[in-house]
Amino acid sequence: LLSNKYLLPAEMLRTLPSLPLVRCRALSRSFSELAAPQEAIAKADEIISRTSRLFIDNQYVEAEAGRLPVLSPRDGKPFASIAHASAGDVDRAVQSARRCFDNDGWPQQDVKARAEILKRIAESLRKPEVSDALCVIESRDCGKPFSESQGDLGVCADTFDYYAEMAPKIMKTSHPSTGTAEFYARIESEPLGVIGCITPWNFPLMQAVLKVAPALAAGCSVVLKPSPLASLTCCALGELVAAAGAPPGALNVITGGPPEALEGGGSSGQYLIDHHMLDKVSFTGSGTAGQKMLEASASKLRPTCLELGGKSAFIIFDDVADSLDSVVDWVMVGIFQCTGQVCSATSRVLVHESLEQKLVDRLLERVRTIKVGDPLVAGTLMGPLVSEGQKQKVLGMIKQAEADGAKNHALPLQLSTELQQGYYVPPTVLSNLPYNSTAWKEEIFGPVLAIRSFSTDEEAVRLANDTPYGLANAVYSRDYRRCKRVASQLKSGVVWENCSQVLFPSTPFGGRQGRASGFGFELGPAGLKEFLSEKTVISNDRTTFDWGIYKQA
Repeated sequence: LLSNKYLLPAEMLRTLPSLPLVRCRALSRSFSELAAPQEAIAKADEIISRTSRLFIDNQYVEAEAGRLPVLSPRDGKPFASIAHASAGDVDRAVQSARRCFDNDGWPQQDVKARAEILKRIAESLRKPEVSDALCVIESRDCGKPFSESQGDLGVCADTFDYYAEMAPKIMKTSHPSTGTAEFYARIESEPLGVIGCITPWNFPLMQAVLKVAPALAAGCSVVLKPSPLASLTCCALGELVAAAGAPPGALNVITGGPPEALEGGGSSGQYLIDHHMLDKVSFTGSGTAGQKMLEASASKLRPTCLELGGKSAFIIFDDVADSLDSVVDWVMVGIFQCTGQVCSATSRVLVHESLEQKLVDRLLERVRTIKVGDPLVAGTLMGPLVSEGQKQKVLGMIKQAEADGAKNHALPLQLSTELQQGYYVPPTVLSNLPYNSTAWKEEIFGPVLAIRSFSTDEEAVRLANDTPYGLANAVYSRDYRRCKRVASQLKSGVVWENCSQVLFPSTPFGGRQGRASGFGFELGPAGLKEFLSEKTVISNDRTTFDWGIYKQA
């Protein structure tokens, strides 16, 4: 957490170093060969310099409370800074969104016209000079390999395109039957209003887009507050939305730090969720923070969408012995992408007892080939965690797991001197972990995989469901009927069959209602409906018709 000592004067900010240029061969689009082109790094510096301020009323402005340093997860050194929004800054952003929604005609604009704006945003995100630079910024800011950032940017563009296509279809007026000749009914989908969006640091731009794209398509106005640990691509999103034709106030972006960073104990995010002019809050993050969102909304009876954590299981049955290479690859996708900082990470592997040792041996063989290092260098498959605090949390949970009796199969990291102060944790596989261990039960949010065996289908399902969370699970079997049967028994909002972490703009993503992974949806038609309010209109088109109930009274 940042404190007041990290508020830097302007003259010091000008001396903050930038990341050294990485010299590499020309950009390739194959997953394993990606690296940051040198020209993209120069472009990234220019974008950060121009956009790392508050974005209010389609303009970049400085914050009243000063600025905060941005530390590179790669080496722990500052490379940029972000604006630190005060209560007054937050109020100006919300007021801008309110004007846009109430007075400036944004929600009344034809949905097809808003769709064209979304299409232009998607087109901008696909321009190599834009996408490559944003990928560099993302990798610097949160530490994920350049190749993963490119995948995220592709999802962002696809999501804008998806909602451009879907919004005109979903927001059509419908005419349900009333069963009478006297009355007609129509149901209209209207924009909900001003939305406060609070987003995390693991997929900074992508998580923002999963909220911003459907909200704008619906005709809502948005105040976006990204995590102070990774805000830079969200700052840049502001100018792309404005350049595509969105009016002032349709998207405002505020940045800032946690409670300790503001005089009086306030925080930029708290000021936003406490604001009385928000019509809804949409939040992605931890369960503890999610509770604070609900507390802020409770007195206002304000709807709140929460996408929270998970402790997902990956069930592997005994009929896939001849597919172990594919099984292992999906297991690794489920836990080592984004350095394990994924709410839906399938971090608990439940493997049939007859296959356990073979799976562990094959998995360890592959894990030891993962190149951990600089996220902007070609061939890096796993980068650092986002912060020193997150690194210490993960290492602490690994240490506790060892104390609980788990065997840790991780190898020591081989890092260059330049990266020694970065926030790196080795890809870790734990076996023999007791079921009551914190590392088995609680979300770690790091590259830590726990493996246990089972003997029957029923036991596998019971162990998978033995968690307060309900976000996602996975099942692997050659028997489709078994996959389908087990999937129906898993208490989660998402189930993957013979894969992990696969999502599409068209498929809703969210936790199972009633469990600790939140409620509400991102993606799919359900993701758009989060920002709509249905209105029923009952019509009698004969002005002389009445029921006559009180004529003889």
